[in-house]
This record gives sequence, structure tokens and C-alpha cells, in this order.
Amino acid sequence: MANVSFQSHVAAGAVGNSAAAMVYQAFGQSLWAIPTVLYSNHPAGRAFAGESVAPNLLRRFADAFATNGLIDQVARVQSGYLGALGQADAILTLLAAARKSGRTVSYVCDPVMGDREAGLYVSTDVAAAIRDTLVPVADAVTTNLFELEYLSGAPVDSTAQVWAAMRSVQAAGPSIVVATSVVVRESTPDHVDTFLLEGDEGWSVSVPRIQCPAHGAGDVMTAAFLARMALGDPPPRALSLAVSSVHAILRAAGDQPDLALHVAQSDLTLPAPVFPAVPTRLSSDAD
Repeated sequence: MANVSFQSHVAAGAVGNSAAAMVYQAFGQSLWAIPTVLYSNHPAGRAFAGESVAPNLLRRFADAFATNGLIDQVARVQSGYLGALGQADAILTLLAAARKSGRTVSYVCDPVMGDREAGLYVSTDVAAAIRDTLVPVADAVTTNLFELEYLSGAPVDSTAQVWAAMRSVQAAGPSIVVATSVVVRESTPDHVDTFLLEGDEGWSVSVPRIQCPAHGAGDVMTAAFLARMALGDPPPRALSLAVSSVHAILRAAGDQPDLALHVAQSDLTLPAPVFPAVPTRLSSDAD
């Protein structure tokens, strides 16, 4: 069975599908990588060449999968960075085709749209399409704090506000919500947290903060999280190991601009140390 991923593709570096492909390979899983943009390298702070992929081409991918019977091999769908408005519809088209026979096909949305340093770095139309059409049909959503604020429409400056925002996103449709790189007023200065909300239960994973300029950590975390759940790990364990993998990979990257995933197989499958997912009493229960 295959994982289908709608994300960016870079020729040099390890972000988007270029990162996800290496992650899934490490876990012995098949990835059908559908590019939303084709870039020479990650564009942040560097010259780059490339362009968005026409949404109609992505829809034709889905049509070809259906015509050839390949659609019946799709077990999981994920999406990340989108480069054009109509790409959200292409994702929905493929997902509907994969589920047409009544099979359970999970969908995880990584709403890549911005961060607190850069702000919104997709068009407002794309961001709205992610919020209004993709998040409601997702089984799980993985966000950073900027994206969590955008999706919930509420500030996330405290732990209580993070949990409240995650519950707001969950109410829109997904049963699982993840918030990465959580640094709020109560945060320990030298640590960064990742929160997981599944149903009415919450967990957090805390790791020492690492200053690293490389992009792609969120893409690696989402792919590793999904790959481990596909192998049967419950979400808290999958998150613990995925976050631990990202921490080990960032530690090894140092000051390099790209993650060296091609030499990080052991960090992906057997990270050390492993940071636990700690059951967390949700803030509204404590307040």
C-alpha cells in the first residue's frame, strides 16, 4: 500500500517531498510524491529557480491513478506546501477517488503557510483554502504556532491558549491535532515543546532547543509521525519517536543550510535519546 504526498519538491536539499521520500524509504514504505512546486532549492534567503505546478496537472495524476487501478493502492494521503489555489481541489479529488470504494484512507494535512518570523508566505487564497476545505476533511493536522493561530483565529501566547486553539481546530474536523515548536510564556528557556491532542487526551514532548538554520524539520517530523503510525504505533509513541528523530537530525546538521537525511537513517528509525510523550492535563481542566 502507498502513501501519497502533495508537497514541494527541491532538487537540492531535504524539504517537502524531497525529505518525505527519504523518511518513508527508511521505514520501508512506498511514497508517491506529487510535487506542488518544482524548485532548485529552498528559497528562503537564497537564490532559486522554479515555479508552481499547474493544478490541472495534479488532477490528471489522480485521473491516471484511477484509470490504471493504482488508486486502490493508496492507503494514506498527506499534504504540505501548496503553490497555487486549485491544488487544494486536486487533493480532494484524489482523496475522494481513493475513498470511493468505501475503503478507509487517512488524510493528514500539514498546513504549511507561514511562521512567526516570516508571517504568511503563501497567498491569502491558498491559506483560506487550506483552512476551509482541507482541514475539515483531515484525520490529523500538524501545525506550528503561527499556523495554529491562523486556523483557530485566536492568539496562542500561553499554554492554555495553545490547547484551546488546538481544540478549536479539532472541532473543525480532525481527530488529531499536533502543535510543533511550542514556545510560549511558560516555556522553559532552553527547551521547545510539541503538543498532541487526540480526542480528549493531550500529551507533550519536550526537547532541548537547538539553533539550526536548516529548513525541513517540520516536513521530516510529519512524515516520520505518519510512517510510525502506519506501522501501528499509537500517536503518542509515534510523536515521541518522530520528535526525537528530528532533534537528533538537527543536532547533527549544525550550521548547515540543509538536513543531511541521506546519512540519517539510524536517526530516523532508532533515534537516541528518545524524549517521552508525557500525558498532560489540558489547561481548561486545571484552570
